[in-house]
Amino acid sequence: MCCFALVRILIFAAAFPLFNNVDEQDHYEMVYRYAHGFVPQKTLPQTDPEMARVFTLYGSPEYFASGELLRSLHLDLPIAQLPEQMKEVQYQRVLNSWMKQSTFEAQSPPVYYMVAAAWYRLGALLGWREWALAYWVRFLNAFLYAAFVWVSFLFVKQIYPHNGFLCVAVPMFLAVFPQDVFFGMNRDVLSPLLVASVLLLLLRAMRQGSRWKFELIAGSFLAGLSFLTDVANFVLFAVLGIVLCVLGARAVKRRSPPRVLAAILTATAAALLPPLVWMARNRVVMGDLTGAKAKTAYLGWTIKPWHEMLQHPIFSVHGMNLFIGDLIRVYWRGEFIWHGGPLRWHIADAFYLGSTYLMLVGFALYLWRGERGHGGSERLGNYVSLYLVVASVLFLVALSLLFDFHQCYYPSRAYPYFVSGRIISGTILPFVTIYLIGLEYLWRPARKYLHPIFPVLAICVFILAVEISIRATVFHSRFNFFTLR
Repeated sequence: MCCFALVRILIFAAAFPLFNNVDEQDHYEMVYRYAHGFVPQKTLPQTDPEMARVFTLYGSPEYFASGELLRSLHLDLPIAQLPEQMKEVQYQRVLNSWMKQSTFEAQSPPVYYMVAAAWYRLGALLGWREWALAYWVRFLNAFLYAAFVWVSFLFVKQIYPHNGFLCVAVPMFLAVFPQDVFFGMNRDVLSPLLVASVLLLLLRAMRQGSRWKFELIAGSFLAGLSFLTDVANFVLFAVLGIVLCVLGARAVKRRSPPRVLAAILTATAAALLPPLVWMARNRVVMGDLTGAKAKTAYLGWTIKPWHEMLQHPIFSVHGMNLFIGDLIRVYWRGEFIWHGGPLRWHIADAFYLGSTYLMLVGFALYLWRGERGHGGSERLGNYVSLYLVVASVLFLVALSLLFDFHQCYYPSRAYPYFVSGRIISGTILPFVTIYLIGLEYLWRPARKYLHPIFPVLAICVFILAVEISIRATVFHSRFNFFTLR
């Protein structure tokens, strides 16, 4: 399953041209800047001239414009392949447009950019250049995701040791999970691996193994790094706090030697120190703790007064249904558009939405009726997974309430909802665990006739078939890796 996930993401990452509609050019520029020693400052920098040149020469307009329009304007080819009389004019026009823009991810959490910058430098040493170097950075996603599938398997094996179904179904499901953020450069691609690693290490520490001190400190440190990858991962700190309190209470009750309490204090420092240093620097240099002030100002967002927050349409039945429904669909399939429209199939969207509601009901019934005979680690894993999913959704609700989006395209005053599932991509493992536990519970009446792994296999085949079908058109692009090479 790890190898399958790696190959699948490599293929689709190569098939999609540069640079997608999910701000990929900004993420790539930040990787480039960190690879060259960038340090965030108070103001957002203008687009780097070298990056503007790469965006101009190799960026595809196919994400936003129809094929007919591009062909009528003779823009269905990269600029370097245009006729001579068009090449210079088009190049200067697009280059000037890029040079006027700012890099609004410049003050974002830095961990993904630092990791990808090291990968970028490795690619440069190996001889990758120009558009190929951008694809090289994209291809990092495949290795991160394969590692995520493996760590997820270890998590399930550790927390649900007597459930062979989950040990097989979770990595199988993750290997085909259709979220398209992993096909482009984006800092959210690192969150699933970090969150899964944190959960594995912390819950192992709770079992009081022989190496729990190392695992606790390592898990705590990774929790801090996950926050420095995306602020949405702050929900992990509640899990960390519970683990630290439980282990501390055990140490006091058992009158453990001082080195045990020292390990717990060290883990606390490992989790909190990197985020606190980063936020302190942001406060001194940029004027706010998260470094989001300049980005929101660039996008034209402002903080709402309290009374306007309470008038948000999300507090209506229609608004809540719209938010939850759109979030579930986008959480599954992602946000890529092609020729100006989303890459989706309404039947698949209906399946994602309906099956999610159904499996959540199954999981709720499982918690209510079915888990009394299970061990403490399984109960803890269930409630931690549920907490992470619910808390992350509430975080998106809070973002939707907080801002007046003015003239921004998305979110907007007409659609004031944050439904970008990629922001909470760190919850993919908890979500899939909940989904499959719900499926297994609902399948109990039929289990003596057919093992639940078979409906999971059918779902995976359906997801993969849909993914290939709706994304097949990008393989014909004249801007993608296969054509440019």
